This record gives sequence, C-alpha cells and structure tokens, in this order.
Amino acid sequence: MAENGKSGKRVVAVLLALVLGAGVVAWLGAARLEKNNRALQEARSTSVLSEGVLYRAEAGEPGVVIATDVGSGKELWRAELGEVISKPAVTVHEEVIEVQIAGTPWMSLDRSTGEPLD
Repeated sequence: MAENGKSGKRVVAVLLALVLGAGVVAWLGAARLEKNNRALQEARSTSVLSEGVLYRAEAGEPGVVIATDVGSGKELWRAELGEVISKPAVTVHEEVIEVQIAGTPWMSLDRSTGEPLD
C-alpha cells in the first residue's frame, strides 16, 4: 500500500512539472510574440518630435499620421493617408507636415489641424 502512495505522488509531481514547463514555454512565447509585434510596428512607422508634438506616420490600410501632445498624451488630430504599403517618412516644416512614401512626396498636411493641403 505504501508503494501505491509513493507512485501516486510521483505521478502528481511529474504532472505538476509538465504544467509548470508548459506555462513557462507559453510565457516565453507570448513575450517573443510581443517583441516581434513591437518590431513590426516600428518597421512600419516613423516619428518626429517638434515643439512638444509627436507626429507619427504609420503604414497600413489606411495609413495614418497622428499628432500627439507629448505633455498630456492627448491625440490632437489624425489624418488618413489611404493605403500605404511602405514605411512613410514625416518632415515638419513651419506650418506644414510633409509625408513621403519611398522618398516621393505623398501628401502635405496643415500642421495644426491635419487637414490635407492642395
């Protein structure tokens, strides 16, 4: 009877070790996935900080430019660019935000409102 008790404890210990191992593997996988997602996001966006405002352009469907006040974290405006496949570049001029795709001027936006300029 003592043999059955020891055998049962071994089975429980092995099962607990397997569950713990699976949990560690899942945690490591989730951490790696999050890191890969962050790297992918960085590869698809670019940011410029000017006078307390962060202008971030992101590729995607639709691509966007987002202006965020750095002090408060509040989104000031968001402008859709249409479908953008490659990483856009942002240049800040006096009153204009210029968005470039693959080095080609794509769109000019009003710096204070995000409205497209002609």
